[in-house]
Amino acid sequence: MTNTRRINTWLFLSLLAAFPAFAQDESPSFGEILDVRVINVEAVVTDGGVRVQGLGPEDFRLLVDGQEFPIEYFTEVEGGYAVSPADFGEDATVPALRPGDAVGTRYLVFIDDVFSIKSYRDRVLRSLQSQLPALGPDDSMAVVAFDGRSIDMLSSWSHSATQLERVLEEAQARPAQGLQRLQDRRIDTLGYDYGYTRVAYDPRYYVGARRGSRTQAYVEGVLSAATSTLRGFAKPPGRKVMLLLSGGWPNVQEDWAFDSAVDYRVWLGDRTQLEPLMDTANRLGYTLYPIDVKGLESHFAGAEVGSAREASLVREIRTEREWMEEGLLTDLARETGGKALLDGARLSAIERVMDDTRSYYWIGFTPDWRENDARHRIKVEVRDKGWKVRTRKSFSDLSRQTEVTMMVESAQLFHLPLASTADFKVTFGKPEGGRKVVVPVLVEIPLDALTLLPGADGYTAQLELRIAVTDDRGQRADIPVIPFELQSETEPASGDTAAYATSLRLRRRPHQMLISIFDRTSGEMLSKEVDLSL
Repeated sequence: MTNTRRINTWLFLSLLAAFPAFAQDESPSFGEILDVRVINVEAVVTDGGVRVQGLGPEDFRLLVDGQEFPIEYFTEVEGGYAVSPADFGEDATVPALRPGDAVGTRYLVFIDDVFSIKSYRDRVLRSLQSQLPALGPDDSMAVVAFDGRSIDMLSSWSHSATQLERVLEEAQARPAQGLQRLQDRRIDTLGYDYGYTRVAYDPRYYVGARRGSRTQAYVEGVLSAATSTLRGFAKPPGRKVMLLLSGGWPNVQEDWAFDSAVDYRVWLGDRTQLEPLMDTANRLGYTLYPIDVKGLESHFAGAEVGSAREASLVREIRTEREWMEEGLLTDLARETGGKALLDGARLSAIERVMDDTRSYYWIGFTPDWRENDARHRIKVEVRDKGWKVRTRKSFSDLSRQTEVTMMVESAQLFHLPLASTADFKVTFGKPEGGRKVVVPVLVEIPLDALTLLPGADGYTAQLELRIAVTDDRGQRADIPVIPFELQSETEPASGDTAAYATSLRLRRRPHQMLISIFDRTSGEMLSKEVDLSL
C-alpha cells in the first residue's frame, strides 16, 4: 500500500496582471540551471574612433565595483579570426582558439510583433534578407517572433542563407499589432484616460502620468519574451549577439513634466523593467543590438488637435516620447556592450553589427560568486592611455532561487515542461467563489524521486514549490517560491509519496499551469503541465 503523507499550506495567486503567454513547436534548450562561472567581456578599444589592435592582457585594467580584478582569460580577435592564443579554462563559455582560427558569430533575431507597424517591420526584415550573403561560413542565425500571445521559433541555428531568407519571408507574412498600440499612444498623447492626465492644456504646464496597466503589460510581456529567448539559446559557443527588433516601447515607469513658459523639461525614468533582460544578456555573454524598426517619426499631426498651441504641445510630447523610447534601446545596448541601430542605421543592421563584432578583445574573469542577487558594475580601461573602451557594464550574481524561478518562467512562456526523471500526480478540488474562485490543489510527490537526508529525527527533504499559471487570454501571475520541508521518521520505501496541499485563487477561465518542485539538496527539478477549466 502506498504511504501518503500530507503537508498543508495555503497559496493565493491573483491573476490581475495582463500580459501574454508564449508557445512554440520546436524546443530550444531548457531544463538546466545556468551554471555560469566565468564572465566574458568583449572589449572594443578605439583612439579617436579608430580601432586599436595588438594589445595584451597586461595593457588592460579590469574593475569590478571600482576594485581592480585579475584577468584570467584573454584573446584578441581581429577581422573574425583569433590573432593571439586564447586562454579560456574549461569553465569558460567561449571556445578554445588558436591563432588563425575563425571566430563565428551567432545572430539571434528577436522580432517584436506587438509594437511594430507591419510596413516598418517588413522593411527592416527585407533589409536583413538582402544582407544575408554577408554572413561568414562560421556564422549562423536563429529567428524568433513574438506577437503578444505566443512566441514562435521560426528557425533554430542555421548557416544557410537560402533557408534564412525563406524564414524572414515567412516572418513578413505574420500580422503585427503596431497600429493598435499606436492608437493607444495617440490617446496617451492627447491626455485622455489611458495614460496621461490632462490638465486642460494650460499653455504653461502639462503633466504626464504613468501609462495604463494594459500598456505596461504589453511592454513587460515583450521584455519577458526576449529574456526567455536568451535563456532558451544560452549554450552556443562563440560570439553571441541578439538583434532585437523593437516597434518602440513606451517607458511604463515614466514621469516627466513640461513647462513651456521657461522651456523646462524634466524626465525621471525608472528603467528597472530592463534589468532582467540586461542581466540575462550579460550573464550569458550576449551583446544586444536593438533595432528601432519605425525609424524617425513625424512629430506633428495637426488634424489631431484643435489649435496651434495644442499642436505645439503635441509636437513637444511626441519628441520627448521618441527620445525616451530610443533611450530605452540605447540603454540596453550600452549596458551589454552593443549599439542601438536607430533611424537610417536600422536598414543596414547586419553589416553594422558585423563591422562592430569582427575585432575585439575577449577578456574573462571568475567573480567571487555569492548568489545574493547583487548587481556588480564592470569597467575595462587601457593602462596609461586615454583610449575609449566599450564593454558590457554589469553582471548579476543571481541566487539559486532566482535562477530556478527564471528557468520555470522561461519554460512556462515557451509552454515546455522542464526535464524531470519522475512523474507526479496533481488533483484539483471543487472551486468555491464567484468570478474569482479558490481551487484546492493536491500534489502527490514520489519520495524516491527526492533526496532525503538522514538526521536525528528521521529523513528530511528540502523543497521549493512553484506554480506558474496562465489563462486563455494570456494573463499570468508572478511565480511564487514556497519553501517547504518533508520529513519521515523512517526511510521511505519504493512507491511512497507525500502530498502537498495548497490552493489557487483564480478567475473563472481556462488555465494552463506548470507545477514544479525543486529539490534544494540535489538540484533536481520535477515538473508537470496541467490544464484546468473553470
